[in-house]
Parts: sequence; C-alpha cells; structure tokens
Amino acid sequence: MSEQPGTTATPARILDFAWGLGRTATLVTALDLDVFTAIAEGYDTVEDLGRRTGASPRGLRALLTALHAAEFVHREGDRYRLADDTALYLVRGSRAYLGDMRHIHRELNFRIWPRLTEAVRTDTPCQEIFADRADDVWAKITPYLDALAVGTGRWIAGVAGDLVKPRPRILDVGCGYGGSGRALAESWDGAVVGIDREVSVSQARRLAREAGLADRAEYRAGDLFAVPWGGPYDVVLLGNLLHGYPPAQVVKILELCTAALADDGVLLLDEIVPDDTETDPVGAFFSLQMLMTSAGSAHGLDDYGRWLADAGLPVCRQLRAPTGPGTLVVATRGRLS
Repeated sequence: MSEQPGTTATPARILDFAWGLGRTATLVTALDLDVFTAIAEGYDTVEDLGRRTGASPRGLRALLTALHAAEFVHREGDRYRLADDTALYLVRGSRAYLGDMRHIHRELNFRIWPRLTEAVRTDTPCQEIFADRADDVWAKITPYLDALAVGTGRWIAGVAGDLVKPRPRILDVGCGYGGSGRALAESWDGAVVGIDREVSVSQARRLAREAGLADRAEYRAGDLFAVPWGGPYDVVLLGNLLHGYPPAQVVKILELCTAALADDGVLLLDEIVPDDTETDPVGAFFSLQMLMTSAGSAHGLDDYGRWLADAGLPVCRQLRAPTGPGTLVVATRGRLS
C-alpha cells in the first residue's frame, strides 16, 4: 500500500471503524452466554466459566480477550473481574440491567445492516417494524427499550416537573411497556393512560400492577390514528415514537396531541435527534436504521420546532439527556419559561 507524498495518514481509523459489527457481536455473545452474570457470581476463570456457561475453553479465551480489550472485563492473572459499568448494566438481576439489548441486535440489526446498500439504492425499508406484522420483533426488543425508558422517565420528571401541575393526568403515546409513563406517574403522583399495540400494552398492564400503579394506569390497544385518545391531559408524552413516521404523519400525531392537551398542558417529546453539526454518530447511524426499518427518520430539532409551532405548541425548553443520545423537547401553549 502506497501513501501520498507528504502525508502521515494511516488506515488505522478506517480499519477500526470496519470492526464495528464485530464489537457488537462480541457483546451480544457475552450476553447470550451470560458471561457477565457468571463472573459476578464468582465464576471468574476460563475453567469456571466453561462449567457455568457450557462454552468451550478456546472459545471463551478468545471472547474474554476481546472483552478485556474493550474494557468490559479486566484480567488479573487467570481471573477476570467486571468493569464498574458492566457490573451495573450487564449483570442479570441488576436494577439497571440492559442486557436485553442482545435481542434488538439478533432480531433486527444483524439482519438489516448487511442490506444497507439495498436500502440506500432503493429508499425501501429492509424490514418494516412499524407495521402490525412486526409484533414478533417488538415482543423481543421492547424489554430492553423499557429499561432505557424507565431511566429516561425519571430524568424527565426531574427536569420538567416545575411545568407540571400536581397529580397530573398523563398520556403516553406509543407507550411500549410503559416505562417512561410509569416513572412520571410515580414521580408526580399522577395517573397515566398509555396507547400502543396489544403486544406491548398487555405487558404494560402487568408492569404497572407490579409497580403498584394498577389503579392509576390504563392502557388502550390499537392504531394511534384510530384508537380514541380521550383527554384533556395535563401531560402528553411522545417517547421515541416520531422517528418511525414521515413528516406528514408526524404533523398529524402532533395535531392529535394538541387536541388531547388541556389548555395549560405540557407536551414532552423525547427523541434521538442529530446535532446541528451532523457529526454525532448515534444520530447519524440512527437515521440509517430508520431508512432500513421505516418511512421515518431521525428528524432534526428545527423540524420539530416548526411542526410543534404549527400545531400550536411552541417549544419552551430543550435539554440533552445526560446519559444517552436523547433530546427532550418541551412545548406548551404559549408559555415560555
């Protein structure tokens, strides 16, 4: 390989980037085998892990070498210990467990990303996941999304609570398993109504009961554009929903939100939004994922601001989530604070 005269460029960044799918597969395999949970339980050598997981010694050595290089685990002699974030988020039974992310990769990402060239050429989704026939996919990936939603809901409750009246009525549109809505209802001593497909709301009802919210949580199954929303609500929550829809349908959903809100109500829009410089990798790759799975996109803040203003809900607050790629957009009827 020859270099241009006078340049110090190397292919290191390119080669590192090209290993992206391998990194994901390494993490998913560790979660499939429950390696992190096993180490937390004290199975901290290759031999012990082999007995606990049923995996081969050669395979485990290769996997642990990669996990060590990625700093998910640390090797001390022939023993392994977990990094702090690994112990918190990737050990089964942890209050913050996110290991169900393996399903979103096995059921979706490992299938669609090899077909990106086709999607870019044709502008046609490889696997439409916002259609009714995608229930099997959502049943597997929503537990992971719900774990993220609970944490996001608690953060939203803290940063937007000053705009919300006591004991509010909350509408959670496209609620999934209801994680964010439950967190808001618990934090604000409110009541929540959630709307989503049956495969999701059946689990949302169960989780609300387990959280002691059965008398303050109601869930309605059906198409967002057909099921009655009811109202008026003090809060309408759109949690990572609008990216699955093209602009015309986003506008329609926001019009429905306006109709459902009380006069002094608050709309909370939580989305993955690319930054203004278009250099945020999460937002950029998320746009590609939407290309392959829907007619939607990672819409920009300017777009949301314009659509909300047209719906009669001017933006009064924008906040970047401290622990992830999300952005919270808060809109109210004419109230600027």
